[in-house]
Amino acid sequence: MVEPQALVEARRSLAEAEAGLDSADGLAQLTEGLALLDDVMGEGPPATERTARNLASAYATRVYQHVADGLNDRDVPEPALEHYFKLVLAFDRVSAAVTAAAQALKIDVVRRLIDRYYEGYPPERKQRVLEELAQLAGGD
Repeated sequence: MVEPQALVEARRSLAEAEAGLDSADGLAQLTEGLALLDDVMGEGPPATERTARNLASAYATRVYQHVADGLNDRDVPEPALEHYFKLVLAFDRVSAAVTAAAQALKIDVVRRLIDRYYEGYPPERKQRVLEELAQLAGGD
């Protein structure tokens, strides 16, 4: 069976994204590849949709691991945290690729961003924002 052109383009785009995950271009390629997969998942025959879902899931695992590895450093710079957030957020459009672990990773990135954004503010102000985040995250 010949793959649809959108799936071929998605593979190419995702491979380029993986090669440059820490760059704006890598993020753009990731977003483009996921959009193409999303289109295939909505229109293709069952076998093609399954392939697209599996591909989205595989790349989600790789990207989430990349972000998790980057978060191992306690002093991740703010621009890197913002980029990590954009990387995990890119998968929100492909529900097949969003897992509970991804949600927890996203919350971890946001908590770290809050720590940075609220540095120097009164502790109660930061605490309020963290409580709002916990509510949004379902009490995590």
